[in-house]
Amino acid sequence: MIGRCGVAVVAVSLLLAACNGEGPGGGAGNSNYAGSQAPTSSVAPSAGPSAGPSAPTFAPISLSGKGDKVPKFTIPADAPAIALISSKGAGNFSIESLAANGSQNELLVNTIGAYSGTVLFDIGAGEHSVAFKVGATGIWSITIKPITSGRAWDTTTKLTGKGDDVVLLSPPAAGLTAISVVGSGKDNFIIQSYGLDGTSTILVNEIGSYSGVVQLPDQSELLQVNADGAWSVDEQ
Repeated sequence: MIGRCGVAVVAVSLLLAACNGEGPGGGAGNSNYAGSQAPTSSVAPSAGPSAGPSAPTFAPISLSGKGDKVPKFTIPADAPAIALISSKGAGNFSIESLAANGSQNELLVNTIGAYSGTVLFDIGAGEHSVAFKVGATGIWSITIKPITSGRAWDTTTKLTGKGDDVVLLSPPAAGLTAISVVGSGKDNFIIQSYGLDGTSTILVNEIGSYSGVVQLPDQSELLQVNADGAWSVDEQ
């Protein structure tokens, strides 16, 4: 199974004190992400949409269907968003975000069997999606929300989840911060942070189960988790 094969280079500006902390509480997914193991790395920022309180907001959008569909939706330009996705099919299930010219922005989900998770989209520079291309054998549902609707984590307690998720750090990390990360899945396990200074850092990129302590960059304010099993993050 081939999953998301890359991560967007972005510049984000989240002021999480204004976030409402609403979120799904983690998704029990079994999405699989192709690719070999890679070392922890940082990538330079490029101009991207603002994701702070000044970013465009919108009311949640609900989409649902059965089988292959191309549902359209309208969100403001430069509005990074999350999608809460679930499907009950037994076959292949995939979702691509599409630009207005019909080109693919990103492969968000590619798995076999039932899926439930939260994914991030339209955070890359110049990305603006107007539809999803859904490949499915069963029923599915998607709820699109502003990025600030992701669940919040204040680092004082252990963060746990299952499957794909998007987590806002409230407040953002300050100074030297180390986090203990555990993942119990069988496929690719990726945790990526996004910071106030526009940097995007891959904290973990492994295949199979993982346990280790990694540095959370200063001013990190968003974590994107790609996983097919249970995971936890705990500040040391």
